[in-house]
Amino acid sequence: MRTAFPPGHGHVAHTLTALLAAGYQALAADEALAAEEWFRQAVQLDPLFAPAWRALAETQAGARRGICLRWAEYADACRPPRPVAQHTRLPHVPRHWPLRVGAATVGAALTLLLGGEVVYRDRMLPGVHVGSIDIGNLTRSAGQEMIRHRYAVLAQRRILLQAGDQSWTLPLSRVLQDHTPGLLEAAFSYGHESSFAGRCFTRLRALTGFEHVVNDVVVDPLAIQHVVAEFAARVGRERRDAQLLHTAGGWQIVPEQAGAQIDQRKLAAALVDHIASLEPTAAGLSVPLRVELLPVAPQQTAAQLEPAREQMIALAAQPLTVQSGERSWTLDRSMLMQMDVAAGLPTVQPSAVLVLEQIERIAGEVAIAAQPSQLLREGNRVRALVPGRTGQELDREAALQQLMQALRSGAAQVNLPLRNLPPPPGEAEQLGLIAELGRGESQFVTYSSPERDANVQAGGNEIDGVLIPPGAIFSFTQTIGDITWAEGYRWGEMIEAGTVVPSLGGGICQVSTTVFRAAFWSGLEIVERHNHTWRLPWYEVDAPPGMDATIALGGPDLKVRNNTGHYIMLKVETDLQQKRQTVIVYGTPDGRQVSMQALAGGNIGVQRHVIQSDGQVAAETYVSYYTQ
Repeated sequence: MRTAFPPGHGHVAHTLTALLAAGYQALAADEALAAEEWFRQAVQLDPLFAPAWRALAETQAGARRGICLRWAEYADACRPPRPVAQHTRLPHVPRHWPLRVGAATVGAALTLLLGGEVVYRDRMLPGVHVGSIDIGNLTRSAGQEMIRHRYAVLAQRRILLQAGDQSWTLPLSRVLQDHTPGLLEAAFSYGHESSFAGRCFTRLRALTGFEHVVNDVVVDPLAIQHVVAEFAARVGRERRDAQLLHTAGGWQIVPEQAGAQIDQRKLAAALVDHIASLEPTAAGLSVPLRVELLPVAPQQTAAQLEPAREQMIALAAQPLTVQSGERSWTLDRSMLMQMDVAAGLPTVQPSAVLVLEQIERIAGEVAIAAQPSQLLREGNRVRALVPGRTGQELDREAALQQLMQALRSGAAQVNLPLRNLPPPPGEAEQLGLIAELGRGESQFVTYSSPERDANVQAGGNEIDGVLIPPGAIFSFTQTIGDITWAEGYRWGEMIEAGTVVPSLGGGICQVSTTVFRAAFWSGLEIVERHNHTWRLPWYEVDAPPGMDATIALGGPDLKVRNNTGHYIMLKVETDLQQKRQTVIVYGTPDGRQVSMQALAGGNIGVQRHVIQSDGQVAAETYVSYYTQ
């Protein structure tokens, strides 16, 4: 502590002498720090008092001792030694001596500071440390070499991490960063501030013994995290809860096992502090660091699971029978249960997840895929129509509800429902061949002729499966084509010029008559139709007079227009045993309805009414003229 004295040179000299005497007395008592403080006060009281600088030099070493001696030399050169041991009163003291002494002191300080601009232009100030290394009074290049050497030595050191009975050696080179340029700049910037006033203040502090320390340990935080995580993985041990498992020997409990872990955040902080305290000596020496290994208790024990195991054993002794359709399965009831620990102790409850797994297995075994319809075609003829097949599948939602209920109630058997799957649209549906539009029939039981029967059969085969596009006109003669023996036709009879004559294919008009009747009842447009010359009784067995249609190659024809807006198909069924032929028209129904009534007033024929879905009615009259 500095003490203020009244003005007067004698008092200053007396105080300087007392401070030096107290300092030397402390040195004699081996109290070096106390002596240094007394000598510093003497220097601060009079910076140009050389004996004080020399006394302070005796408490310093190295560069600081040299600095103190240089200041002593400088003080001797600035003014002659001042007597301090005598207390003779001067005969005359100038009136303004305090102003002169103050001016002299300020001038001396300014002289020292201006000299420092030259001395420390490329040097560190006294008292500058990087860590524990004193780089004061060194040049930048020399300081840089010392910092790099310190980092190189420190990077070779190792920390021996110990946790429990495990240990792991950490080379500091994994976590340290060489930050030499930054450290050098931080050290050199002290005393080299941009402002003159700042430099003066800093250098006065340095010259009076203040120290400036730059922390030299730069640790990579990301590397610390990686190292800590790696060590935690090495020494840690995952806790293992007790488990209830189904094995070949039944339900068994795997015992629990306690775990262990370290506090990674705490270890990271301890590593940083530990590294900062290391000295750059004894390269390669391992320094131990004990890490606390924290126990991790299991959350589920074997004792807690024992009641659940006994319940599972009891459930396994009560199999569940599942039926669906014509198949059945026997399920282990315990394999459909799960433990619920929400209420504290584990309890056994039905598991929707496990039940769904069984449902999917059963669903795969009972599933039948629906098949679309198929048309086996030859050109514009359908030789075969393979109808679509209805599929089936398990009703999963209902099955889940029923199985969960059976598990809760303890039921011994459960029947799972199936549902039908309609066939997907096939080629028939795509063309619009989805339903019967109408049909025509004709019987020929009154005409007994094997040859004629063969011709009815052959003609029906030519018409069977014919596809008629929307808006197209069907021609019977064009569809039949040539009538030949090779096509299955035989010699029959036909009426020509009012006379019955032999004819290959005779009797084929039975087919054209049936087609006419099918078109009539389907509401199709009859473009061309001709009656026979004679009224023939076999055409009136199952229909009124005027419901016949004759054809001849190169002569009369039967023509029908498809006015439904979709494809239609003619399906012919000929039953020679019953002497009956049927023609069915397949297509897309549009709601039209057909009615017929016989003509009155002596006319032979019929009238047809076609009622459309919108209520419009089309009346058509078909008159027949017979010669006999």
